[in-house]
Amino acid sequence: MRKGVFISLFAVGFMLFWSFGMVTGLASAGCRKGLTQPDRTDRACRVSRFGLLGLRKIGQAHKPGDAELYIGYAVERFRNGNLEQANRDFETAYEWGHKSRHTRKLNSGYEIPEALFSAIVRVHHNQVPAEARAVWYGILEKEAPDLVSALNAELMATRSGGEG
Repeated sequence: MRKGVFISLFAVGFMLFWSFGMVTGLASAGCRKGLTQPDRTDRACRVSRFGLLGLRKIGQAHKPGDAELYIGYAVERFRNGNLEQANRDFETAYEWGHKSRHTRKLNSGYEIPEALFSAIVRVHHNQVPAEARAVWYGILEKEAPDLVSALNAELMATRSGGEG
């Protein structure tokens, strides 16, 4: 009898832990890539942030790819009027994004950490307010002015190449 109770408790505990991880994972995916509506993306980011807070407490480490998540968190907080925390999330996105070991080469030859590039792409989603994007670029300008110059040169080259 005791063996059956132990197995049942173990199974229930495992399912709860697994469900928590699955919900957090799905919410994180929605937050990273954005969903069809801004309010859905914001909800996914809130669930992801809560879930990752729990997972961080049991030992899951940050990784460079989290930069894209922190952009989502920052945008959600920016839209809710929590500008100070949004700014901290943008700074965290930069902090983790520039730690990426893999790089991407722009047409100009400038190499950018891949996770940081993904964060830059994420901040250009249509759902991201222009004011939030300006905060992000303010942080980039402070932390990596060469990167901002390279991105501007890339944009100018793309525009001049597309007009011809």
